[in-house]
Amino acid sequence: MGNDFQNVSGIACLKTFTFILNILFWLLGLALLLAGLWAEFELHKYLELSPELSGSVPHVLLGVAGLSLAVSSVAFSCIVKGQPVLLYAYSGFLGAISIMIAGVGMSLFCYRETFPKGLHDGLTQSVLTYDPDRNNIDFAQANNNNINYFHIKMQCCGVSNYTDWVRLSPKRVIPFSCCVDPTHCVIANYSDVYQKGCYDTMLEYMDNNMNIIVGVALGTAMLPMIGTLVACSLAEAINKAKYDEIN
Repeated sequence: MGNDFQNVSGIACLKTFTFILNILFWLLGLALLLAGLWAEFELHKYLELSPELSGSVPHVLLGVAGLSLAVSSVAFSCIVKGQPVLLYAYSGFLGAISIMIAGVGMSLFCYRETFPKGLHDGLTQSVLTYDPDRNNIDFAQANNNNINYFHIKMQCCGVSNYTDWVRLSPKRVIPFSCCVDPTHCVIANYSDVYQKGCYDTMLEYMDNNMNIIVGVALGTAMLPMIGTLVACSLAEAINKAKYDEIN
């Protein structure tokens, strides 16, 4: 009787833990889906990356996200029913997904030295292709353009500094999104615009938040692996309970 109670209580705890992990895994899949879509349609506006990296990473992210969402959605039923075979299959899928996420991380690590140049080239291209007639009329519309978005959110102007607008685009004026105070701003008065460039500002922001970035990356890679171990433990516990009942 004591063993039966221990088996039931242990399985219940493992089921609860596995169910919670599966919810987190489903949310991770959703986050990867959003990241993949952003990388597919928006990343090129900010980063000019090598063709092999910019073409493969978004597709891998979307593939991993789709697999994660599909597996985690079906897994809710598997966990509740407590079928060992399905739990082993679930753990196998989690292990494969963990390997794929690690592969994406390794790819990004191998190409890490290209990010600064890619960011510089992407911002420069944004300045060169900026349409003042469409994006500089109304400050409220600034978020419609990616370089304006950088100006507002990062409180910067241009690539290296505000002089890029004069040097790289001689026929255009500095956009209003560079204004420190848009309600009292004279573009010709350079003291009214942000002095620091977006390239240095963005690199500084990434350096200051590197611990968070690394933590999120490690958590993303470890979550499926932890789920694999817990799902296997749950399947083993259920098999053990069935064996004890027979004997």
